[in-house]
Amino acid sequence: MEWITHQLQERRMRRRMRIRKTRQAYGKNEDNEDWISEREVDGETEDDGDMISERKRNIREVDAENEDNGDRIGKRKRNIREVDAENEHNGDRISERKKNIAREVDGENEDHRPDRISALPDSLLFHMINFMDTKSAVQTCVLSKRWNDLSKCLTNLTFNSDLPSEGLDRSFKKFESWVLSSRDDSYPLLNLTIESWIDADVQDRVIKYALLHNVQKLKMNINSTTYRPNFKSLPLIFRSQSLTSLELSNKLSPSRLKLPKSLCLPALKSLHLAYVTFTASDKDRVEPFSNCHVLNTLVLRNFSLSAQVLSISNSTLSSLTIFEGQACSIVLSTPNLSSFSITGSVGHQLSSTSDLSFLGEVNINIYMPWSETSLDGKSSIIIKWLGVLANVKILTIGLCAIQTILHDLLNPTSIRTQPPKFVRLESLKVKVGNPLSTKNTSDEKVTRAVEYLLQNSPMPRFDIIRSA
Repeated sequence: MEWITHQLQERRMRRRMRIRKTRQAYGKNEDNEDWISEREVDGETEDDGDMISERKRNIREVDAENEDNGDRIGKRKRNIREVDAENEHNGDRISERKKNIAREVDGENEDHRPDRISALPDSLLFHMINFMDTKSAVQTCVLSKRWNDLSKCLTNLTFNSDLPSEGLDRSFKKFESWVLSSRDDSYPLLNLTIESWIDADVQDRVIKYALLHNVQKLKMNINSTTYRPNFKSLPLIFRSQSLTSLELSNKLSPSRLKLPKSLCLPALKSLHLAYVTFTASDKDRVEPFSNCHVLNTLVLRNFSLSAQVLSISNSTLSSLTIFEGQACSIVLSTPNLSSFSITGSVGHQLSSTSDLSFLGEVNINIYMPWSETSLDGKSSIIIKWLGVLANVKILTIGLCAIQTILHDLLNPTSIRTQPPKFVRLESLKVKVGNPLSTKNTSDEKVTRAVEYLLQNSPMPRFDIIRSA
């Protein structure tokens, strides 16, 4: 509308200019001029008003038409939304139908899918279930009929029960009885592991069954204060002709697990004993291992003995580990020893009846006492150990042993023991731990202690090993 008004104003101006020119040309008087001007202008204005009215009518018609079109468009949009809603509903029904079909197909495929595990040969299935504890192995019978009798052919029996309770105790006794009575004895029993809170009678019954069936590996870890073992089966254990590996631990009651004077285990190759008591063969000596004629590995942890001397006499022994234990004098009669490790306090005296010419590795890791005054004279014990082990090729020493040696080096009143001559030493490693635990022991101090130890020996490769 503004544009139309603007156009009309321009037309009026042009009309006035033409009238003015006409008046000048014909010399009309002022009254006529005013009359002609007003009449012409009024006429033009009337014409223009008609034109404006026509234009307005046209605009109203266009607006009305646009409004009709808008109504039609709005209706069309509503129709489209209704169609979309219907399509969405149909799509949901189609998706649900597809899901149902997929489930039906999957179920049908599952029904017809072959049981690949059960189709495996017996030997492979036996191998698989023997990695399970006995309870889990028995539970596989629910998988299919193919598994029903597999647990009756186990060559490894592992009993791991939870803390004792009245109901659980009865249940375990029934389970143990079923396992032993239903087992197929034509299959050899290779391994028996007992790490549970088991009634003493049940424990003895299981061990006797295993020994009577020539078990090869026996591991028994007694962690019960509720069920005190009666160890009726111990004589059978230490006379076994079939055992090749034996692990015994009686952590909560070490005084109850007393070993015989001599262990007669002719097939035994590996022996781990923890929290046991050795019985003296005479007034001052314990010698339990001389009748283990093929023994290769011996681990002793937190042991006690009824004498002052522990004699480890065995010509086939190659690996010996001693962890803590009652302070005593340890005498080695092990000419084929190749690996020796000692951990704990500096309480044992060490000696050997041979030069240990096959000794390859030695690891010494002692604990630091509570007060520095208790370190006095301890370095001489460590150096005497090294004198017994002087034929070693690879020697690893912990930080506490180095600090014990340094303590005597820095004490002018201490009596120093002359270090041995390491004639075969190829490598010396010092494990110093993390920087926080070694803040008072610099590499220079460690090197000084090492130089003292090696003053009579050719300089081997020397490494300081720090843990993260």
